[in-house]
Amino acid sequence: MKLSFVEIAGFRGFKDKTRFRFPAGFVVLTGSNGVGKSTVLDAIDFALTGTINKYSVTEAKGGGLESHIWWLGAGAPDSQYVSAGFVEESGEELIVTRSRERGLETSSGDVKDHFWTGDAPETWPQTMMQTSLIRDETIAALSLDLPEQARFATVRAAIGGLAGPQHNKRTAEILQVAGVALAEQKARVADARGTLGNALSALTEAQSLAKRHEDVSKAEAIIGALAPELAMGVGDRSDALRRLVAERKQSIVALSQALAQAMTVVADWRHFDSETGQAEMATARSQRDAARQVKDRVDKELETAQQIAAVEHHSDEFAAQMADLLAHGEAIGLQEHHCPLCAAQRSDEEFATAIAAARSKLSAQGARAAKATMTLEQARHAVAQAGAALAEASRRLEALEHRRRGSLQEIARAAELFERWGLTLSPRELEASQEVVLRRQEDTASLEQSLFILEASSAHDRVTTLEARVQQLRVRVDEETGRLTAAERAVETARQIDNAAKEVGNQALMEQFDTVMPLLKELYQRLRPHADWRDIEIDFGGRVRASLNLTVGDGRNPQFLFSSGQRRAAGVAFLLAVHLSRPWCRLRSLLLDDPVQHIDDYRSLNLV
Repeated sequence: MKLSFVEIAGFRGFKDKTRFRFPAGFVVLTGSNGVGKSTVLDAIDFALTGTINKYSVTEAKGGGLESHIWWLGAGAPDSQYVSAGFVEESGEELIVTRSRERGLETSSGDVKDHFWTGDAPETWPQTMMQTSLIRDETIAALSLDLPEQARFATVRAAIGGLAGPQHNKRTAEILQVAGVALAEQKARVADARGTLGNALSALTEAQSLAKRHEDVSKAEAIIGALAPELAMGVGDRSDALRRLVAERKQSIVALSQALAQAMTVVADWRHFDSETGQAEMATARSQRDAARQVKDRVDKELETAQQIAAVEHHSDEFAAQMADLLAHGEAIGLQEHHCPLCAAQRSDEEFATAIAAARSKLSAQGARAAKATMTLEQARHAVAQAGAALAEASRRLEALEHRRRGSLQEIARAAELFERWGLTLSPRELEASQEVVLRRQEDTASLEQSLFILEASSAHDRVTTLEARVQQLRVRVDEETGRLTAAERAVETARQIDNAAKEVGNQALMEQFDTVMPLLKELYQRLRPHADWRDIEIDFGGRVRASLNLTVGDGRNPQFLFSSGQRRAAGVAFLLAVHLSRPWCRLRSLLLDDPVQHIDDYRSLNLV
């Protein structure tokens, strides 16, 4: 779809109805300052978006933008509207009209379907005009002078159809709801902890009376020594003690099995723990590292050989072309004592000498190319041999490490089991570990006897009731705390989702930017903003708050190297690449408003 006409009435500086017809191809509007050239483009912008996007200030003293869109001169116009006509390749015509009295007179859905392919955001008209209408005053603002993150946002708007829908608003709402739920859960946890504190105070008073019973006191002393986590005071903790005794009995069986398994690998472990085993590992690692160094060295030599071969082959192709040129020149011969190749005045002897000297230089180039090819093949063979040596050294080292890891894992599993049951001795000390297991059996028997004493006592019924109450309250506190932890995880998850939505959208855009980069480089080379730096490169930074950086030369920033005119020229290349890379837009008209104004040493022919 292309622009076919613009009709203006009572708009800006046009009082009477005026129509501009645009034929297919290249169209130039020329005239003195103030005659209305930019107003024609303003009319297209206003017809599609309902505003004029080049004005960042909409409210000001003396009236804002809304007060200055329509005719303000002497007399009243017959009508006030703008119409922009567009024509499809099939010949179908779309007319978009926006008047002062009725606003947009064309169905917005119909307009969107004509201009946008796929799902369109609410701001699609602004996005389309921002990438279709390039103005002199926005070239600087939207090019090299634009911050990296804002430049990324500009490209995202241009390639939005391929990057997919943005979910940032929805994920932000989810994060806000999760934060409110977290605050409410914190209040519930504080209430549960307060109730538990009151119950613990009542339990303390009851326990002070129960301590007068001698048998219970002895049982509590045993529990305090062997299970301090259950000895906060006197009381019948039958259920807790029962579970503890059962767990300790189970642990004795598990610890015995762990010791038996550890003994099967202790020989390997002791070998690798000895100086001999460590030396064996060090030798294998040293051989692997040496093989890797050799591999890295020959890789670099191969890379260097490839670069040299590429240069020499390119030079050889050039030499062949020059040889053909010399042959043609020699066949033509001198023309009125002037060289047919350079037009210089030469005698027959001088001409023949020059031809012979040039051919000698070209012959030497062919020999260098052959030598570079032979060096490249030798480098490839060396890389293959080094790779095989590195693989063998790595295999030997991996076999040793596998044996060592296996023994360490078995020892570590036994040690972990000991630590899980509250034991500090390492299972590597097998004899001492066996004594620990036997002592644990004796302690378990003492705990079981203390359990019988507490269960037979009738002096602690009140303590038992209070302990049950405290236990219930602890369960409630744990549950509320668990919910609090879940709420905190929900907030963190929502935050990660919010960041991931931004990151995924940015990553998709980075992948789609491959459609822009070749075009940007091509346009930059055609516009030639700088005599020395003929190429421009691009890279992305940041994951959540992504940025887009432009560089020239060896990573230099053109924003600080280029003059203002050169920055504008590079900016034109950037904006043209963005315009031409829109997969979602069906509008094929590019609108330029004074694109070469104020650009120093810039040839307009390059832009054309």
